[in-house]
Amino acid sequence: MVNREDLTAFDTRKYPIRPHVGVGVLLIRNNHLLLVKRKYDPDAGYWSIPGGHLDLGEEVKKAAEREAYEETGFKVKVTKLAGIIDKIMYDKNGKIEYHYVLLNYFIEQIEGDLNQPPRAADDALDAKFVPFEELKNYNLTKSLIELLKQLKIGYD
Repeated sequence: MVNREDLTAFDTRKYPIRPHVGVGVLLIRNNHLLLVKRKYDPDAGYWSIPGGHLDLGEEVKKAAEREAYEETGFKVKVTKLAGIIDKIMYDKNGKIEYHYVLLNYFIEQIEGDLNQPPRAADDALDAKFVPFEELKNYNLTKSLIELLKQLKIGYD
């Protein structure tokens, strides 16, 4: 696997020449969904599910489990695919600024106290479990809203 720091000179996330692969995870506890507040663009300051980039040489499910741990401190295991979302964002001139294919997975926590609150880390500003009925009160990313509508979670 390639070290992320080695790739910074080749970062093509903004104004890409090809789509990027991202992963996201849905951890649900008692009709509450784990959300993180994003630190970086795209969608800095918005709430979403934990997730990030697939690294070169990394398997998709391992990337999802890694991202969950990096952003929340929870050791998890992927249980099944939740959905695939296209995230294409345009700048004010109509040029593609970001293009991702997001592979989202349901996960379960496999270690630690199952009542423990998440800790925001890595590129997450905050992390918390939000009741399904309160999701509409959060400034969610468009891609998460699309996924929640597909899954009929909080957006029936």
